Amino acid sequence: MKLINYKSQRILCMSNTHGRHRSLIIPKADIVIHAGDACMYGDLNQLIDFFEWFSLLNINRKIFVAGEHDLALVLKPEILRKMIPAGVIYLENELIDYDGITFYGLAARPFMHNKLPIPMYVDILISHSPPLGILDKNNGCPILKQTIKELEPSFHVFGHVHSFRTKTLKAKEITFYNVVSLSERKI
Repeated sequence: MKLINYKSQRILCMSNTHGRHRSLIIPKADIVIHAGDACMYGDLNQLIDFFEWFSLLNINRKIFVAGEHDLALVLKPEILRKMIPAGVIYLENELIDYDGITFYGLAARPFMHNKLPIPMYVDILISHSPPLGILDKNNGCPILKQTIKELEPSFHVFGHVHSFRTKTLKAKEITFYNVVSLSERKI
């Protein structure tokens, strides 16, 4: 997990909770982002429990982007979108603005696209996987890398690679955050 202070907002970022979200200690924040893998292997009960927990957090704004373990959202988004509680924003190749901060959430598998559909300006880019060469153990997404180079967001928040959990890297004007919340050993 990471807490980012940006434009007078405290933004809590997390990912890869894999059904163990209730064990987290949640600090005070204005906005919370979960960058995917809320459950293990598409476990629908874990995902439903996650959304219940997430919706009840005492945080005003809640954003969720799916990871590859959140298979129900990846494979049947029309069904799961109906199950997501009010107050939780699910972003899949979509943009949202909260209090002057622009967030863009990518689909769980950006490597399946030739070009990512991203607007001209984004403060915080959210994806589940990292771009190639950034805290990625050499298995990040090359298309995402090129997109970030063109877009130049202020921040890129992602998870997926447990061995780089909570690591930060600044390259040029972009700060990259791996926000994996739980270590691999505990999964």
